[in-house]
Amino acid sequence: MPLGTFLLPVLCFLGPTIPQELQYPTFSHNATKFIHLIMDPDSGTLYLGATNFLFHLTPDLVMEEAVSMGPILDSKDCLPPVFKQDCPQALETDNYIKLLLINSLEKELIVCGSVWQGICEKRTLGFIKHVLFQPQTPGDTQYVVANDPNISTVGLVGYSKENVPLLFVGRGYTSRGVGGSIPPITTRNLRAHPGDVSGPNSHTIFSYEETAKLAVGRLSEYSHHFIKSFMHGSSVYFLFYRRDLKSQSREYKTYISRICLDDAHYYSYVELPLVCRNQEKTYSLLQAAYVAQTGVEGQVGDALFVTFSAWQASLGKLSEESALCVYPMEEVDHFITQTRDLCYTRDGKMEDGREVAYIEYDVSSSCVQLSAVSDTLAAYPCGSDHTPSPMASRVPLEAVPVLEKSDARLTAVAASIEDGHMVVFLGDSQGRLHKVVTSDLRGRPAYIKFLLLLKVGFYSQEEDSSLYALPQQKPKSI
Repeated sequence: MPLGTFLLPVLCFLGPTIPQELQYPTFSHNATKFIHLIMDPDSGTLYLGATNFLFHLTPDLVMEEAVSMGPILDSKDCLPPVFKQDCPQALETDNYIKLLLINSLEKELIVCGSVWQGICEKRTLGFIKHVLFQPQTPGDTQYVVANDPNISTVGLVGYSKENVPLLFVGRGYTSRGVGGSIPPITTRNLRAHPGDVSGPNSHTIFSYEETAKLAVGRLSEYSHHFIKSFMHGSSVYFLFYRRDLKSQSREYKTYISRICLDDAHYYSYVELPLVCRNQEKTYSLLQAAYVAQTGVEGQVGDALFVTFSAWQASLGKLSEESALCVYPMEEVDHFITQTRDLCYTRDGKMEDGREVAYIEYDVSSSCVQLSAVSDTLAAYPCGSDHTPSPMASRVPLEAVPVLEKSDARLTAVAASIEDGHMVVFLGDSQGRLHKVVTSDLRGRPAYIKFLLLLKVGFYSQEEDSSLYALPQQKPKSI
């Protein structure tokens, strides 16, 4: 059982409630469980992924279209397409939308569900009933998301220097079906290659066969659980927790990894542990994350807002104690780059001989001392076939909690700047939404205000003044 698998992040804090008469736009659809909410940055249109449904909404949460996505005849033991005569054990199965992304360049909506081994399809933005592409006889490398609703998958659409759209995916390990052989992190095509069969028989669209993947030995033992992916500058980042097989305890730890956007081989792949702790307590397991500009006095640039929970080793489960930590992206990049440089130039060791960088995932490579050091770092910032990979740091990037909670796990976060103060919205496992205001991201919050009670995850758009709270059964625009 994954440690705290949360398909829907949720929110929390103490203070005066919002008056009952204050109403927000909402949307509901029978007892449908909502999973993902995204916005088209060009039109403001919302797309909502749910169990067995896909919705097209206005910014005010008025439904424009609804498409049934399930239940679908399926079995994890059978390969798609699934028919009863070929797969007698197949049953009508709920389809959980695991990925919902926009390819703005080609006006496509990328939709990936948990059925049929986690395949994806393309639909038309603004007219979601129209399917542009779905593989009819997918190959093994075209299975994208986890085929288990309780196993996490994250992803994003990025664009290469040549403006070629690419799909970056992080997915957890699944033991049934083809999941055990699919790498945890992959780069996938969104266009057919020249010479590929056109139409639904294409075997390159959504495939990672000719792109890049993170090769991991003992995949089931590492047990990755992905929480977030995002782009920053010219790099792609993944946030996850996994077992540290190098430690005697083999405990779960939180990591952030970075890959150059145009890296077709993951030569640039580096992992950095993240720790959130004070003198009394360590919060080790990532729950939610959000990247935003800080903009408060003396603290400029983007920062990574991360909520963590504490792990109860004696009980083998998460505690209700949790915290919010903030990591400046400048520091994240500095530590990752330092790890790379030490692995390139000093066998991964500091001047005092301590090993701080190493090669992870049982790959037969090692940190080195390359000649022409300055030329190597300048000429190969994203690595090459002569540089070691995948690299990882033994030394974590640490932060002191900005805020701590003892009665509920903080499982959703969003942040923005308001009148020179940093405003952070948080949600917890009890379904409470809270607003945190601070002018010092290294210190305690100025105040915490309880907003409302609802099961909720977050979506916010920097250019938009709305915060969309995603309860399991009724989204709200706040």
